[in-house]
Amino acid sequence: MKFMGGLLLTWLASTAALGCGAAPDETQSAESDVQSIQLELGSNALTKQQASTVLSLVDNICGDTWCEGDHNFHFDRIVCSPACAKTPGTCRLAFRIFPYDSDLKTGPTYARSCTTRGFNGFSSLVDTAPNGYQSLNWGYYDALSACINELESQLPPL
Repeated sequence: MKFMGGLLLTWLASTAALGCGAAPDETQSAESDVQSIQLELGSNALTKQQASTVLSLVDNICGDTWCEGDHNFHFDRIVCSPACAKTPGTCRLAFRIFPYDSDLKTGPTYARSCTTRGFNGFSSLVDTAPNGYQSLNWGYYDALSACINELESQLPPL
């Protein structure tokens, strides 16, 4: 039991370090399975529920903004890296763009992503009112809008 506690503490400490860009210690070969798992778990500063909420809020605002143009969007995944002393944190939103007269299956579909700097977790992406109402943070909305508009302008003409 003592070993498991030590392994857990090592895992927690190295997960925190890995989240800020440190490489795992290769001398700990006995813990390679744990390191592999921690890389997967530590790769997103958002929980599954938080990521789902952000994707839903982006999709909801899409109908009033980017999705009113010639293309439709499907938002697939958001991954955020935590802020550290040397880096402000980033979030990467992966999505697909496709013409209104087609769908994800018939295409053409263009996979794109937007990486926004200075955002590092749920509270930097989503504003939550005292009554629980949630909306996309305007700073994140502005950064995402600029990126999506630029990417959309680079698509082939319809």
